[in-house]
Amino acid sequence: MSNNFLLILLSLIVLSCGGSGSDGIKEKPHPGYEYMPDMYRSFAYDAYSVNPNFSDSMTAREPVKGTIPRGFMPFEYANTLEDFNRAGEEMINPLENNDKNFQDGKVLYGMFCAHCHGQNGDGKGSITHPVYSAVPSYADDISVRPRSKTTMKNLEDGHIYHTIFHGYNAMGPHYNFVTDEERWKIVLYVNELKNVEK
Repeated sequence: MSNNFLLILLSLIVLSCGGSGSDGIKEKPHPGYEYMPDMYRSFAYDAYSVNPNFSDSMTAREPVKGTIPRGFMPFEYANTLEDFNRAGEEMINPLENNDKNFQDGKVLYGMFCAHCHGQNGDGKGSITHPVYSAVPSYADDISVRPRSKTTMKNLEDGHIYHTIFHGYNAMGPHYNFVTDEERWKIVLYVNELKNVEK
């Protein structure tokens, strides 16, 4: 009985392994049939090729109106005096004023701002070109922009953020150099520089 049982068991094991080809390699089972194979393997068009599926024949499509790229934070303030003033009234720094954020802001300020605004925010940076060296101190009591009632020492968080984002005069926009969070960290540090004795 045990010999018959072992023989049956051995036969089942051999049969369950499937057949092999003449070269001894196991043959793959038939994959079956696909219903509507175009849905599995669609025809791909190159991004800038002619595409007969659209009336303008362009394969690369414009994004849907109102689409925001992943990781992009929209900024609802235009580069105008009115929106500069509005940003100063409405925008509040969302970051906690702790040592880490402050130190990060100091490093970022050193990388992106100090060459014009000076290490101490006194406007005496390393750039000596006449166009770029006429930078006021953050402690100055002078108007920030023509027709603006805001002075350098009275800059609000939103004013500073707006200026970093859009730039002003010889200072170009920095929205593509620093992230939203990094801008707010710089704002934290600039607020401290406004209180430094020059």
